[in-house]
Amino acid sequence: MVVKFQEAVNDFMERTHEKLIEFRRTMHQNPELSSEEYNTSEKIFSLLKEKGLKPEFIEERGIGVTALIEGKNKGKTIAYRADIDALPIEEKTGLDFKSNEAGKMHACGHDIHTTTLLGTALALNEFKDQLNGNVRVIFQSGEETFYGAKKVIESGILNEPKVEKIVMFHTWPDLPAGTIGLKKNEMMASSTSFNFKIMGKGAHAAHPQKGNDPVVIASNLVSNMQSIISRRIGAQESAVVTIGKLEAGKAFNVIPETVYGEGTIRTLDSNLDKFVQERLTDLFEFGTKSFDAKGEVNFSQATYPVVNDPNVIDIVEKSAEKAIGIENIHWLKQASMGSEDFSLYLQEIPGALIRLGTNNEDERSKRALHSNDIHFDESAIPTGIKVMTNALIDLLERN
Repeated sequence: MVVKFQEAVNDFMERTHEKLIEFRRTMHQNPELSSEEYNTSEKIFSLLKEKGLKPEFIEERGIGVTALIEGKNKGKTIAYRADIDALPIEEKTGLDFKSNEAGKMHACGHDIHTTTLLGTALALNEFKDQLNGNVRVIFQSGEETFYGAKKVIESGILNEPKVEKIVMFHTWPDLPAGTIGLKKNEMMASSTSFNFKIMGKGAHAAHPQKGNDPVVIASNLVSNMQSIISRRIGAQESAVVTIGKLEAGKAFNVIPETVYGEGTIRTLDSNLDKFVQERLTDLFEFGTKSFDAKGEVNFSQATYPVVNDPNVIDIVEKSAEKAIGIENIHWLKQASMGSEDFSLYLQEIPGALIRLGTNNEDERSKRALHSNDIHFDESAIPTGIKVMTNALIDLLERN
């Protein structure tokens, strides 16, 4: 049975490989930013409908697509999600199918994610008589802006029927194409953004004593933020505080009235995120007061840590062993301090984020995600389809 199923998957890949690569390259050439994925969604919708599925748009305005693949036998429902949005980056890959859209690029591999989900959906639709339950496929918009997962949850599709587990792939340039990466428990960090304002007193640059320089105060506080990480948090715990934006003044010879800044907090523990927020609040309240100035800070939590369910990972491991061989499964030692709105699903449903290797001998395939010249090895797509078709069937059959 196992051998015959693997042969059926391989046959499917041979029949559909060229079309899937064509789809991926077309998507790569026509990237759409978060919440603007109208054409991408329409293309996915049409392809699913053409193959006999009953797709629906997740949002009424025609963004995001979902479909339910109903198995022959009634049972539970497992979801597989991919993100479809691009990034505001000017592509510098030099590929024949590079982006046609100025300032837009699939630099995080979402075109690979989408194609892998599409192929898996079409394969499972052919094999649905072997499904002991249902598979909900979710082509999600707006991951990069942490918008899309909320919309999926609000739509109610995770309860029609109720989804019991959810999985996804994410490209990983640290691993070779043809392999996957697994990790139990903490996989990615939470993301909390914050903005702050420091209010001092303006003056002529030649007479700083007549003002209260908010730039000096901001410099002091930004440096002291790192003391929260190094002196208030244990060395075995993971937390990052980074300032990405700092604005002050408009003239070289004028001390400004205010400084405005924005930053991010990343942690692998929600309690630690709360702790860092509290310490930053204290820093801006009492730190500015010590300079006889005023400060304020505001926080907005976008995502939680991605915490993989160990049971789901165990099942995926066995499925991947059948599909691609144990030698192509890598166990990851460290979590990433990057973030993913997939974590919002995991607040409701157990699941797992799985890494999909995408590098090869080309150094550009080993660039960091979000690089403007990163290459993704397309042979990752059949690897992902083989692993996920097996995993979804096994997740339906096992507790």
